[in-house]
Amino acid sequence: MTTVLLSGVGNLGGWALEFLARSPQVNRIVTLKRSVWSGPSLTTLAMLGSVFQGHVKHFEHHQADLADEEATARLLEVVRPDVIIHSATIQSPRRFMQAEMSPELRAKIRTATFGLWLPWHLLPAAQLMRAIRRAGINTKVINAAFPDVVNPALWRRFGDGPTGGAGNLEVCAARVLRYVMARTGKPPEEIEVRMVGSHALMVYGPQKVPHHFHLKVAGEEAAEECDLSEALTTWPERIDWGRTDVFSLFAASAVKNALALVGSTSTRTHVTSPGGLPGGYPAVITSDGIQLDLPEELAEKDAVAINESAARFDGIERLTEEGSVIYTPSARSAMLDLGYDCEAVVFEELPERCRELKQLFANLISGRETNARIRSQTA
Repeated sequence: MTTVLLSGVGNLGGWALEFLARSPQVNRIVTLKRSVWSGPSLTTLAMLGSVFQGHVKHFEHHQADLADEEATARLLEVVRPDVIIHSATIQSPRRFMQAEMSPELRAKIRTATFGLWLPWHLLPAAQLMRAIRRAGINTKVINAAFPDVVNPALWRRFGDGPTGGAGNLEVCAARVLRYVMARTGKPPEEIEVRMVGSHALMVYGPQKVPHHFHLKVAGEEAAEECDLSEALTTWPERIDWGRTDVFSLFAASAVKNALALVGSTSTRTHVTSPGGLPGGYPAVITSDGIQLDLPEELAEKDAVAINESAARFDGIERLTEEGSVIYTPSARSAMLDLGYDCEAVVFEELPERCRELKQLFANLISGRETNARIRSQTA
């Protein structure tokens, strides 16, 4: 029996739950959520909905708080999942993105980029990895919470971490594939897309962000003939990432990667942060793990260097050997303007940083103090 555990069934995890409920490769689905009512409700709804497609699987839900690492470890010992899809966060950054605020405030938040919510992603992931280690179980983990940076930080901190991530670069590769299919009329089996890039490439586009692009169509080199900027930003329509519910897209990637890790065949795809590498890469997923599938012209060290450079567009200057995340000067300056002073994310400070950011969020949305400061600066 193949068991997939969902750590978090919020917006992204809820979509993943629905996809898994209809996937024949999984027999047992276990959900974890801190909320008293939404976790049981979503799990039962997925179970009932799966019946419509003829599935009869085993579903179970556990109310759990990742902050209680000892209790989580005991639960993992009992459940013993084959693979975990992790998407839990302290607070979703989309509450920032979708809140009503002035254009000036929104611009400052955009400049601060992931600096404002990295601790919200990193703390639950660290709690989960410590619980897995305490449980002593052998399981694979797909992390969907900003894996470009969270995964490398965890690997440096603990010496191991999530098997891989989801979304981000894979979104870029999927857009290119469909773009080339539409432009050439070729089927997907005649199109070879291999990209190296990061979350920033998806958000800011190839004209700004370092990346590597390899494309063959019917065996012929075709990268120079593809308008990569159009494919990633405007085709066939622009995506409003900040105001649209995009979680189904990232959940589909997470489910595909998780099932590939427990499947019987290999899957050639793109994966964010395989084995703790920064950013995303072309890769092959099997039950043995994830192997890079770089084009011949690109060495692994050069691919990693591309993504380390690209991370600066997400406000990340570098990671220390201990896993601390150092912000870029521009990101730190923008955070200071918003009332948040943080040069680096340090694991020991994560709980306090998360509390501080939740209070900052409340102040920003209520329009107190910071809006007045920004208005005075722009007057």
